[in-house]
Amino acid sequence: MNKLIAFTLLAAVGGCSFIARDTETYKKDTRTTLEERNSAVKSCYDTALAANPSQAGSVVVTFNVEKKTGTFINVAADPNQSTAPEGLQKCVVDAISGLKLTDPDRRQGDATFQWTFTPSSGGAPAEESADAGKPAA
Repeated sequence: MNKLIAFTLLAAVGGCSFIARDTETYKKDTRTTLEERNSAVKSCYDTALAANPSQAGSVVVTFNVEKKTGTFINVAADPNQSTAPEGLQKCVVDAISGLKLTDPDRRQGDATFQWTFTPSSGGAPAEESADAGKPAA
């Protein structure tokens, strides 16, 4: 009987696996997840362009990737680095809020991504900074 209980517990724990990404893999996986919202981010910029055809600027977004769930938390535009209007910043934050990595990680990640908008770019998707998706110590 004790062997059966131990095996059942082992199987249950084994079914809840979490990976530990290296920094580069964390960046890649975070970027891939963000790309799921490229059309929403582009829509944000299209709306800003409709109001001002010469609208340009950048939106720098910081967030954490919650360990064990992969959920993007504390998503916020950095007002000290973002140059786009507040409405565009808010729209980008709203567009990526609620995302989560497909495979959770054992460590929390800290990320910074930047979108640079120019009328000729059409709202190109995010460019990450050096610490994007970096697992927190």
